[in-house]
Amino acid sequence: MHPIIPCFERIVFTLPEFLGSLQLHGFGILVASGFLAAANLGQRKCRRDGLDPEVVNKFLFWIVAGVFIGGHLGHALMYDPKHYWENPQELLHVWQGLSSFGGFVASAIFVAVFLKRNKLPLWAFGDVIAYGLSLGWFLGRMGCTAAHDHPGRVSEFFLAIPGMCPVSSARGGVDCFVACHDLGFYEALFTLGMLLVFLWLDRKPRHTGFFLGWMITAYAPVRFGMDFLRHPSTDVRYFGLTPAQYGCFVMLAFGLWILIGRRNAPTIQQVVAQARGA
Repeated sequence: MHPIIPCFERIVFTLPEFLGSLQLHGFGILVASGFLAAANLGQRKCRRDGLDPEVVNKFLFWIVAGVFIGGHLGHALMYDPKHYWENPQELLHVWQGLSSFGGFVASAIFVAVFLKRNKLPLWAFGDVIAYGLSLGWFLGRMGCTAAHDHPGRVSEFFLAIPGMCPVSSARGGVDCFVACHDLGFYEALFTLGMLLVFLWLDRKPRHTGFFLGWMITAYAPVRFGMDFLRHPSTDVRYFGLTPAQYGCFVMLAFGLWILIGRRNAPTIQQVVAQARGA
């Protein structure tokens, strides 16, 4: 097999001089679009299920904060602790170095606290987040693809992307003769599939925790397998596994706990009806 995706450099748009010649990066555009699209899809589900869509706008800030604060701390603690121990001031640079697992954990904690303090149904809005996140996650990972952020090992796989593999400073530039697995792109394909499945499954009422449980349970084995494709130059392993792979065991257990423990839980519609009748 040979790669079918053409070689391309990181996607950057430069505005005209009269606008200040500012540069807009494909990563930033797609990630910002992902947050907005996720919120919009979540609000649509709220309206359909009888929940207050304005709640999504209220906890969106905490999701964004969790992604950057937790993501940066997760990266610092799990992937480059020595550097941050020697340069602790860089812990404040939350826009540099992000771990998706750290972002997930922090966002989940922030939103759970928000919902608990405001006496809002945790599992119902957890499903709203998972449902909307399936679209936002896809756009975010396409942003990673546009920036070549997650190069894997050298490969001739048909979905590998030329020009994204780390090259030596002696050679420099982009090497379009070498292709690597693009782990960000593969994850984008996974989340696109998850989005389509969620849209289909949401045609009838599901117990609260259904979408959240399935999102977590499905992602854990996918991420565990993909981390074996990481490029050696970006690889951090402890006893043969990456930090994220250890997290996958916890994630899988948590997802199964939700699915099994809440299989007889009420649907969102029933939760809303009970709240209105109280």
